[in-house]
Amino acid sequence: MDVCTRCRHALQLYAVLQLLTWSAVPAAHIYQLYEGESELKHMTVDKTTGNIYLGGVNRIYQLDEDLSVIYKVQTGPHNDSVYCPMVGSCINGAERLPTDDHNKILVINYAAGELVVCGSIYQGRCERHHLSDITKRVLPPNEQTTVQPVAANNATATTVAFIAPGVPDPGMINVLYVATSLTPGLYRHRVPSLASRSLQAGKMFDLASKGISKSSSVVILDEYRDVFHVEYKAGFHFEGFSYFVQVQPRSLEREHLEQGHITKISRICDHDENYDSYTEIELQCIGKDGTVYSLAQAAILAETGRHLAESFGNKKDVLATLFVNSRLVNGREQVDSALCLFAMKDVQRMFRENIQMCYNGTVSERGLGYINRFDKGCPSGSNKLIDDTFCGDVARPLLEGQAPLRTTPVLTFSDINATSIAITTTGPFTVAFTGTDEGYLKKIFIKSATNAFEFEKVPVDPGFAILPDMHFDKQHAYLYVMSTSKVSKVKVQECDLYETCEDCSIGARDPYCGWCTLESRCSTRGRCSNANSTDRWISAEAKMCVQFSQIIPSNIPVGNANKVELRVNRLPLPSPGYGYSCVFGTAAPVPAKTLRNIPGLLCDTPPMEELSMFAGDGDHFSVPLYVRSMETGVDFVSHMFTFYNCSVHEACMPCMQSRWSCSWCMYSNRCTNDPNQCAADNPGELLVSRASQCARFIQPEGQHYETLLPSGQPQAISMLSTNLPQPRLGDTGYQCLVHVDGEAEPQVTSARILRQPDSENQTILCSETAYTYRENVQEISATLTVVWNDRHRVDSTMVTLYKCSELGRDCSRCLTRANKYQCSWCGGACSFSSACRDKPRNFCPEPRISDFSPKTGPIEGGTLVTVWGSNLLIHPSDIINGTSIAGMHCTVQEQDYDISTRVVCQTGYSGKERTGPITVVRRNSRRPLETTSVEQFKYLDPQIVQIVPLIGPRSGGTRLNVTGRNLNVGGVIKAYLDDLACEVERTSATSTSVVCITSAAPSTEQGVYITSRFVMTFDLAERALVREFTYTQDPNITHISPLRSFYSGGRMLTVHGTFLTSIQQPRIFSTFQQKKSAEMVCSVLNMTVMLCPSPPMPTSSRFRRETITTDTTAEIGFIMDDVLSVNNLSWFFPNVDASIVYVPNPLYKPFHEDANTKLYRGDSLIIEGENLNLASDTHDVRVTVGRQLCNVTSLAETQLVCIPSATQPAGVDENGHETTKLLPMVIVHVGSLQFDIGYLQYEVIEPYKLPEYAIGAIAAGGGFLVLVTLVVLLVYRRKSSQAEREYKRIQIQMDTLESNVRSECKQAFAELQTDMTDITKDLVATGIPFLDHKSYVMKVFFPGVVDHPILRRPVMRDSKRSNFDSAMIQFEQLLNNRTFLLVLINTLENQRTFSIRDKVNVASLLMIAFINKMDYATEILKSLLRMLIARSVDKKHPQLMLRRTESVVEKMLTNWMSLCMYTYLREYAGRPMFMLFKAIKHQVEKGPVDYVTSDARYTLSEDRLLLEKTDHTVLTVYLVQGDSSEYMQVRVLDCDTVSQAKCKILDALYKNTPFSIRPSLHEVDLEWRHGRGGHLVLCDEDMTSEGGCGWRRINRLKHYNVTDNAVMALVPRQNQLNGRMTMNGSQNYHNFYFSATLNHLHNLGFPKSLTTPILQATDEEKGGSKVWHLVKPMDESSNGNKDKHNHNKAHISEIFLTRLLATKGTIQKFVDDFFQTVLSANKVLPITVKYLFDFLDEESVRHQICDPDVALAWKSNSLPLRFWVNFIKNPDFVFDIHKTNAVDSSLSVIAQTFMDSCSTSEHRLGKDSPSNKLLYAKDIPKYKAMVNKFYCDIRELPSVSDQQMNTHLAEISRVN
Repeated sequence: MDVCTRCRHALQLYAVLQLLTWSAVPAAHIYQLYEGESELKHMTVDKTTGNIYLGGVNRIYQLDEDLSVIYKVQTGPHNDSVYCPMVGSCINGAERLPTDDHNKILVINYAAGELVVCGSIYQGRCERHHLSDITKRVLPPNEQTTVQPVAANNATATTVAFIAPGVPDPGMINVLYVATSLTPGLYRHRVPSLASRSLQAGKMFDLASKGISKSSSVVILDEYRDVFHVEYKAGFHFEGFSYFVQVQPRSLEREHLEQGHITKISRICDHDENYDSYTEIELQCIGKDGTVYSLAQAAILAETGRHLAESFGNKKDVLATLFVNSRLVNGREQVDSALCLFAMKDVQRMFRENIQMCYNGTVSERGLGYINRFDKGCPSGSNKLIDDTFCGDVARPLLEGQAPLRTTPVLTFSDINATSIAITTTGPFTVAFTGTDEGYLKKIFIKSATNAFEFEKVPVDPGFAILPDMHFDKQHAYLYVMSTSKVSKVKVQECDLYETCEDCSIGARDPYCGWCTLESRCSTRGRCSNANSTDRWISAEAKMCVQFSQIIPSNIPVGNANKVELRVNRLPLPSPGYGYSCVFGTAAPVPAKTLRNIPGLLCDTPPMEELSMFAGDGDHFSVPLYVRSMETGVDFVSHMFTFYNCSVHEACMPCMQSRWSCSWCMYSNRCTNDPNQCAADNPGELLVSRASQCARFIQPEGQHYETLLPSGQPQAISMLSTNLPQPRLGDTGYQCLVHVDGEAEPQVTSARILRQPDSENQTILCSETAYTYRENVQEISATLTVVWNDRHRVDSTMVTLYKCSELGRDCSRCLTRANKYQCSWCGGACSFSSACRDKPRNFCPEPRISDFSPKTGPIEGGTLVTVWGSNLLIHPSDIINGTSIAGMHCTVQEQDYDISTRVVCQTGYSGKERTGPITVVRRNSRRPLETTSVEQFKYLDPQIVQIVPLIGPRSGGTRLNVTGRNLNVGGVIKAYLDDLACEVERTSATSTSVVCITSAAPSTEQGVYITSRFVMTFDLAERALVREFTYTQDPNITHISPLRSFYSGGRMLTVHGTFLTSIQQPRIFSTFQQKKSAEMVCSVLNMTVMLCPSPPMPTSSRFRRETITTDTTAEIGFIMDDVLSVNNLSWFFPNVDASIVYVPNPLYKPFHEDANTKLYRGDSLIIEGENLNLASDTHDVRVTVGRQLCNVTSLAETQLVCIPSATQPAGVDENGHETTKLLPMVIVHVGSLQFDIGYLQYEVIEPYKLPEYAIGAIAAGGGFLVLVTLVVLLVYRRKSSQAEREYKRIQIQMDTLESNVRSECKQAFAELQTDMTDITKDLVATGIPFLDHKSYVMKVFFPGVVDHPILRRPVMRDSKRSNFDSAMIQFEQLLNNRTFLLVLINTLENQRTFSIRDKVNVASLLMIAFINKMDYATEILKSLLRMLIARSVDKKHPQLMLRRTESVVEKMLTNWMSLCMYTYLREYAGRPMFMLFKAIKHQVEKGPVDYVTSDARYTLSEDRLLLEKTDHTVLTVYLVQGDSSEYMQVRVLDCDTVSQAKCKILDALYKNTPFSIRPSLHEVDLEWRHGRGGHLVLCDEDMTSEGGCGWRRINRLKHYNVTDNAVMALVPRQNQLNGRMTMNGSQNYHNFYFSATLNHLHNLGFPKSLTTPILQATDEEKGGSKVWHLVKPMDESSNGNKDKHNHNKAHISEIFLTRLLATKGTIQKFVDDFFQTVLSANKVLPITVKYLFDFLDEESVRHQICDPDVALAWKSNSLPLRFWVNFIKNPDFVFDIHKTNAVDSSLSVIAQTFMDSCSTSEHRLGKDSPSNKLLYAKDIPKYKAMVNKFYCDIRELPSVSDQQMNTHLAEISRVN
């Protein structure tokens, strides 16, 4: 098997998988979603097929199980009025106006296979549709649409209907029970509120039983119809009765209507013909707190699970009803809901008791005054016993029960309006699903009759109410939930989402879910293997999961092998032959033994080397301990198990303080888990087993010592200790180690032990040593450690080293340090007291000011001035009254100061501007000390002059530029717009300008907020400027284009939005994988448009490597002041495409000439490069030559073309700098990139003067050429005149022929118009018989293939994935790889054995595979087209590309175009195409058609023209339809064969019916009924057929002498017995029929010797004879093998051409209509056409194709010739029709005309031109003009963006 064959097979299999998975699966809960075209009302599900049926406004739908639309039918709007009858005229001036049809009833009649649909129009009429195809209405003969009202006739009135057993025979037939609310209107007064209607033929939708005074209905009395409104909520059938749940007023009286409404349940007996058994009782749902939920919202009859049934006393059937209670809470209406359950046995019992109360005299009145006007009393003295079979009392009909059926809610919902209910079971549990008016679905676990809880809430359609109709699929795995606009397929359980047993079985409380123990996953019971075994599946009722209860021991020391006992709660019982194993971390599994009498296991620990990867530096490590099932191989329970290691501890206290069983060996100085090992290794060892026995430092009780060590001063250290060991012989003594943080080596000194008298404690005394540290910091921590015997550690503690010189850098700080430091000021420095050589001083020198801030302040004061210096103060009281600024008092801030160095004071009011120094006077014990600053402080008066801008977004963030004088004075500067803060930027503030950032403004109804003044405060000063500032609405982004950029950014993007001018400097950025790019500044053009350079990709080197050669998508965001919504466009503006595609940077290459200098000869300048147009257009590139621009005219992927100036620019670069070569520099700018290309040198051509002799020679040669040219022109003119005369002669002849047949054309056209008008009317009723999408695709993709392999279902395999499945998945992944797919196609096409048929098949299979990925298919197609174009442009005739189908891409283009145009065909272009086909068919069949050769009298094709004159007569036959007395007129010809007559009769009988569902020609016989009971079956060939000389003529109607007005009938084909055709029926009937036939034949002149019936001739009887119909073909043996054309040519005469003209003129209007339709660039034309044509234009420009006819030829080849011509020739690719050869020949002529119209070349006609070209010679110029206008109009259409195209392709994928 070669590569081609294998690939084709793989593609076919892949296509099968794609066809089977055409519907996508979204995220959890909502698995499929259907959004209706109109408001939805009702839904029902076929329990057999699973199909879903929807009823909405003006439409009904048929969906499959995945919510894909199969069929849809439009039911309205229609002209109607509620004040008009169903049929007939309106009264009282009412007028029928377009009225919507609201679906009221949608029920399935399974017995008849029908869907009953009732709407609100025509007073609530009903229709029936086929259940398998709702587009087919069920309307048998003599039965019309119902003429009586059935359902409610407006949008709001309720109607409930269901099908159940009923009269007259409940055991055999079903009836339609209908309950409808009353509506006003003249024609509604007799509409029953409740009725049972017949579903039997002849009585369809009529009342099932009707008598003189009674019927099977309940009618509300006229006097109560306006006040007593009953709303029906649900209906169902149960055990011989039909029930309705209804809400109605509590009282009949008008004055008591305020008593409110109640809920009742009514019922009727199945056998009750007159509804005498009609009974009502009240349903009451009362909460435990006394709340009455009185109004039913929805109800359903359901079968409960075992647990719930047991709580009801083993009553399985319940009526689940949702009730609501409305009340006012804080002035707001609050609706509370309740779910109440009524056992149906209790409902039956309550009905019995109420009826019994009437019969035993407990109550005296039967009630029901609103339907019972007369006798209302109960029978007196009756002892009749009422049971469940009681079916009413004719004498005492109708009863209103007085005793209600009361229950308490199983669950209530506060402030929630529940609208729908559905109930199902899983195992023994009962689950309810309730919808709410807010669009949510609640899942409820009903545990018992009094206990239920909600366990999940699913958002289905938030904001829209869930409608009452909810249905489960066939497996009850999904629930179909409907809102007014959507149908959602909701999964009933999501067990896979729970990852632990606690979440699954205990936390979720989902009755569907349980923990599958040995598989360690949450699943339904059915998906857990062996779930019925003990503890194999833990349900939602469990209180405990499988878990370890105890592990003995819980930890063990490292290196000790041990056995571990695992006690496990709920340990499942393993299957026979299987057990468990223990797994410690990554160690090998260890088989486990089962414990006796205890649920648990016994395991051995693994070797430590298998766990080495877990060991760390600590004293223990933990590994997961799993129990693994040997049956499933799954670890189903785990716990952390610890191994500890005491030896890591190097001191006694850590060893003793560890949580493990460790002991300390004092003399061995080690920690061990085995205390016996200490003594064994070291006799006389001192063993420490408690922390209190460790040697350590201690603190005296109630005391805390801080060890302070002055740096560089000798100090002894003493530490109180206990339990110090006595060194043994050979041991070294004690040492002190002081280790300063950050230093490598400790400072070591010796220590000695001092015993404490009367105490077991000792004192460690470290020798006096000077400890130092190098850093210049005030103090530093150090660690003091005491050791003995070199390495035996006693204990450690922290000590502090300090330097007085750092603690007191000046006198004031030194003297104020704590006494514990013992620092003194001596010798002009701060030193340790004992180290002072001079006497320490207790006072400090004069203060000094070094700086202050701020330097200015307002004249109003209030400025906090901070003064820095030295020795300024020790306490604020030192300078409290001694500080002034510029001569004005300054108030010292006592809480804000630093000793000596800083003081803060607040300026006072100065009254005017002034300048002066700061003075500080410090009080001293001897005299005041004063200091003055060098710099001056200024009191200034700030002024505001202007603010800009005066507009900004409502979210704030606008930078206000404030100008004025002295604007930066003071310490605290604030700004406000009215009372809205504006944050001042102090860092950029100057004396004349300040910037502040506006804050957000409150929202207003107008969207605009205006402030009146701008205020600034400078400390205590305030200045205001009266200016209005306008807060506009926040800017929005609506569109961004283009959305492609190169990696470095800088391409100009056009951004559309609103209120853009409110932003002063918008910036754009992009994000990729949470990395943000650099920001680029945008330029605002107006309120709605701004230009932004595309930002570069994030600068991470990893991104640069990844994106430099591949396309990458990033998200665009904007920074617009404080408007956050534009930062994340995908979140806040989901409809805006903000994804930008980054492509590799363009690379412009330098000139290849010497020294980068290019010689310019006056033509275009071409610059080479790579990736030039991936994200650039001509306007994105700027080319300079010197300082002059080079006009860019073309930009291709590898070339840029521009036109420089005519004269050479100066030898400079673009900045005017002189170049080294004195030649202009060529520079290319694109975005932020710049490329130096080289130098450009203009070629200067010197003028050359010709000699005189050369001029003379040239003149002589020119004269000779002129003479020759004149001669040639004369000859050419003569020949042209002859051709022109010949053409005119032919043209005149054609005009004469047209004139001769004008009258015939007019007559034929009038007849055709009449017939086509009838056809058009039929189309309105029946619709055009379009093929369904799948059939359409198969006919286009695989023409002529009936049973393609992809239509067959794949062979089902076992559940395990096979190699085949894996291969298919991998192959699918490869096909989704663009590079692989292109290489695959190119490889296949390069093989010689890869035929054209193979290419066509591969192309079609690929399109099938990508039918749901049209965007990907489009990208592949574009790549292949680029390759094809690149190959074609190098050929001699590039315009021939796409003319034929010789490559994969050409067939893919055909298929792609067919998919993209399908909707356009169905909704727009299909109608004129179908009308053209019908017109041709009608005109062809109007005259004789040879049954054998398909030659016709009326045709457009010369080759199919019937040349011989054939006499014929038009016959009108009357067709009998079944047993009906009605006849249908059909027009036939007496020269028609029997089969031709049958075809015409079938066409008339099944007008516009899809051909595939019509009876076949071979399934029926044509029977001629004549005389009294004479029936004759007509056949094409029988024993009476004319024949001789080896020829047999096919029987015509004339052969049987069929006369005008004959009566015909189509009968089923007779059975074939023994090779002959015989009749059905008894022998007597056969004898009678045979005798009648013989008599008739005798009358027709047949010989009486004929004694056998006229039977169809067998093959033996035919004897191999040749057949003919109208014209006997010439004998080939005598005339030779001459083709038909030559034969016909000898017989052509003007009259035959007249027929061609007659046919052409008759159907001309339909040809024009079709051409006008498909050649119109209107708004319904798919954007794919514009996209494709623009693509072809771009490619022609890229390849520098100057001939415009080439691009036009490509367009014509891609759409008109490749698509439309295909469908003109093959209308059966679009419609479900039969195309005859005679019709096909005429269609071919029209297709050829269409091709000629699209051709760019001129066709000169002559006498030898084909007649079909002459036929449309005058029309071709008109059609060409239409084609040219079509192309021009498309060129003028707006460009299609990639976003629009992707959206359109996604919609096509969804339809596919």
